[in-house]
This record gives sequence, structure tokens and C-alpha cells, in this order.
Amino acid sequence: MAEKHALIQFGTQNDLQAQNQWYSDNTGDPKRRKIEQQMSKASVDPHNAPVSRVVHARAVPDGCSFQMLIDSLQRFGKISYLTMMPKLRQALVEFERLEDAINCVRTAADDQLYLMDRHVFFNFSTSQEITRSPYGYAPDSNQAPPDEPPPNHILLYTIFKPMYSINVDVIHTISSPYGVVQRIAIFKKNGIQALVEFDSNVSANRAKQNLDGADIYAGCCTLKIEYARTQKVNVNKNDDMTYDISLQGQRMGGMRPQPMPQAAMNYQPHYQQGYQQGYRESYGQPQGPPQYGGPHGPPGGIPGVPVPAMNPGPSPAIPGSVVMVYGLDKNVNCDGLFNLFCSYGNVLKVKILVNKKGTAMVHLDNPTAVKNAIQFLSKCVLFGTELELALSKHDFIADHGQTVELLPDGSPCWKDFSQSRNNRFLTVEGTSKNRIIGPTKILHFYNAPPDA
Repeated sequence: MAEKHALIQFGTQNDLQAQNQWYSDNTGDPKRRKIEQQMSKASVDPHNAPVSRVVHARAVPDGCSFQMLIDSLQRFGKISYLTMMPKLRQALVEFERLEDAINCVRTAADDQLYLMDRHVFFNFSTSQEITRSPYGYAPDSNQAPPDEPPPNHILLYTIFKPMYSINVDVIHTISSPYGVVQRIAIFKKNGIQALVEFDSNVSANRAKQNLDGADIYAGCCTLKIEYARTQKVNVNKNDDMTYDISLQGQRMGGMRPQPMPQAAMNYQPHYQQGYQQGYRESYGQPQGPPQYGGPHGPPGGIPGVPVPAMNPGPSPAIPGSVVMVYGLDKNVNCDGLFNLFCSYGNVLKVKILVNKKGTAMVHLDNPTAVKNAIQFLSKCVLFGTELELALSKHDFIADHGQTVELLPDGSPCWKDFSQSRNNRFLTVEGTSKNRIIGPTKILHFYNAPPDA
């Protein structure tokens, strides 16, 4: 008898699992079963969980709503339920079919998925079904999402792909046809956003219906409009970022058209559809037929908005101007990458992906510079590691939020070099002195002091 007990105790792992399952199925103790289920879940690696209809989303950006998440993921299949955890920046999405969840996770692993211009990570959840609660949302239900504010006279504008400068003149020009704009406040908490206060709920609803999903300018500056939760926009002065109709010294007099840079005149966007282009970049592939210029917007941008100068920088965001860099040593920072790439073109922005070890994005001012960098820097050895370069699918590097993560040396992982005087292709004279070649053992320098 002792031998039999010993055999059960020291049997194989499969024997132990079968034994535990038998006790779980044949004992009437619900407390024991609950403990065993919790222990079983705890033993599963959350980042390598078995396939499930429930997908776990991580690094969900602040301000992301239920509808944004649905718009981004519904291309994979029908979503039956979802719940969000804003404080943890996480969400759970339950698909109706297992195949759709698998397609979502595989696509996210092979090709990055973005929400509000931020990279979001997806993997299978350890749960096979989301527990229904008042904080979740079923898209098929007739109820509004729990995070959706009620109708309000204040709207929250979110601008995606902001290739042009956005100020109160622009916001006032596109909003005033639908009602009296009382106050405007522009801020950069999650990209570029603006609070616009109208004179009534009717005016705000009219603006939301006509502007949501439209492009301010053709192919860029796409609007996502929601009702705001606040009941008043606090403004202390009238300037480029804030406006109050009741304050003295009003600056609202219409926008003065500024000459468009030659690079922008030559730029032809891939799409002329506000809804298609903006939502594809920010939420995912939209469903249904193309909607040019947004649900109600025009194909070439909103009328009456003159094209201003591009955002500060040597040139606009042009397709094919961002290069991916792989195989970086942990000691490389944004300044080091600037020094490496400025020999091939003006560097606008550099971002080192802290969640993807050894990877960075470099935004140059034209596709030719990217091609030269890929040609001359691929396979080069930097700090003992071989670099791999490839063309990025993104046309620009999005601005960071309020906080920027730091690298091991204490420097920021994101840096803007568009105003740097160390860029080498700012003038004709400076450009003529550059030699587009690969790294060599001999360095050439000029403008050395006479007594050097």
C-alpha cells in the first residue's frame, strides 16, 4: 500500500495533473476548486499564454476610448466585448472567433499596430472570456460606451498626422461655420489636442457631425472629435494656443496665408481621404468603402483654411523619409545617431525604442538621404555590433507626450533636431562641402582654428 501511495506521489507530471483534475471534478469543495484554478492561472506566463479569444493590449495611450480601440481592431473580426484599464494603460478585447484573435496577435507581432500614433503591444490573455461588468462594453449593445461623455457644448479635438502648424486661428476657422466659438485651448498631452467651447450643445453637435474624421489639409491633420468632460475652458490670454472671445486685444482676424515651402509644393500624399488616411495611421484599417475627406469632409481638406508654412524644420514629413535602425549597442543615444546620420541629410527627429531592444527610428528630411544612409551604413559595425537598416513604413516620428523615457545614460529616448544648427544641408554652401560616402578610417574636417 505504501508503494502505491509513493507511486502516486512521485509519478510523472502528467500523472499529477490527472490526479489533481480528478480531485477537482469529484470533490464537492468549491473553495478547493477555486484555489486550484487560481494556481493554474498563476503558472501561465502572461506574455506567452495559450491561444484565446481574448487579446491583451499593453501600452494603450492615455485618452484612448472604447471606440478608438474598436475602430483599430474590428478589421480582424467581430468584437463581442472589451474592457479598459486606463491607469494600467491596458485593455482586454474579446473576439467572437478564435481565428480573429490569432490574426490580431500575429499581425501585431509581424507589423506594429498603432493607436493615437503610439505603438501598442498585443498578446493572448490568460483568460478565455472577459468577465462582464459595468465597466466593460459590448459593441452590439444599444448602450453607449462607459467612457463616452454625454453631449456637451465643449468638444475635444485630436489632430493626427500634424504636418502643419496648428494654432487657434486654424481651429477657429474650421469651427466657426457651425456656431459661435467662445474659447479655445490647445495643448500637447496626447499629441496635439484642443478644447473648443461653443455657445450651445446644438452648435457643438453640428461641428462634431461635420468635422469628425475630416482632414484640415489634404492628406494630413486629420480630426478626431469627441465630447469633452469639462464644463468650461479656462483661458487667461489670447495667443497662438489659447483664445477667449470675451478678452480684450482679440487676435482673431483670419489667417494670413504664408508661402508654401518648395518641398511641400512637390509633396503628393498617398491618399486624399481624411477618414481613410488619418484613421489608418492612428486607429487601423477602416471598414467599408472609402470616404473621401472624412464622413462629411471634402477630398482636399476643409475649405477656407489657407495652407500655412510647415511645422518648424528643414522640410515636411515626406513618405520614405524614416529609416529603422537595428542592432544598436545599449550605449548609443539620440545624439550619437544624429552624428552618424547627419552626413547623409538633415536629421529632423530621432527616437530610440526602449521597448524594442537595439532599435531606433531616424527621420531625415528626404527619401534620398534615407537611401544613402541605408546604402552606406548597413552592415557597419558600431561598438562591436553590426547595424541593420531598413525603410520604415511610417512617414514621420510622432511627437512625444508629457513624459519622455530615459536611456541608461540618462538622456531622453526621443529628440528633435529640426532646429539644430549642426545639420549639414541647411544652405547651398554647406551642402556643397558634404561628401556622401560610407564610414572610413580617415576623417576629413575643415574650419579648424589656425593655431590648431
